[in-house]
Amino acid sequence: SGLAPEIAYFRWTNPATGVEKPFDANTQLVKPNGDILVHASDRHNLLRPETVESLFILWRITGEAKWRDYGWQIFEAFEQWARLPDGHGYSNLLDVTVVPPQHADKMETFFVSETLKYLYLLFSDSSTVPLSRYVFNTEAHPLPHFTWN
Repeated sequence: SGLAPEIAYFRWTNPATGVEKPFDANTQLVKPNGDILVHASDRHNLLRPETVESLFILWRITGEAKWRDYGWQIFEAFEQWARLPDGHGYSNLLDVTVVPPQHADKMETFFVSETLKYLYLLFSDSSTVPLSRYVFNTEAHPLPHFTWN
């Protein structure tokens, strides 16, 4: 689907023992020779803002086009898979590892108030809410910098 699951784990080796942590293929989605595993109960996507928020900050700090490219891929995946067939809204997805993913018939409010705001800002001119003059709180509200007198 091009969208991330709610939770993903990375394959790792204990540096002290050199022993790799085993994956349980019966309860986890593991791609052959893959380094990422996803539990069956974590395969949903709630349309969270954290990834696009990070892409927005990285774009503003570095100016590297790849951050916008990644954001555009996420936006296109939201449009393709999370948008409702009638075009009147979006829905959480039950399992992003299957195509097409099934809608959950629910959309969290943070999708509109945060996720789409960060996508908008990612593709806006850098003079729109400049990071040199504003800081974002945890709910994606821009607050102006100020000094104590």
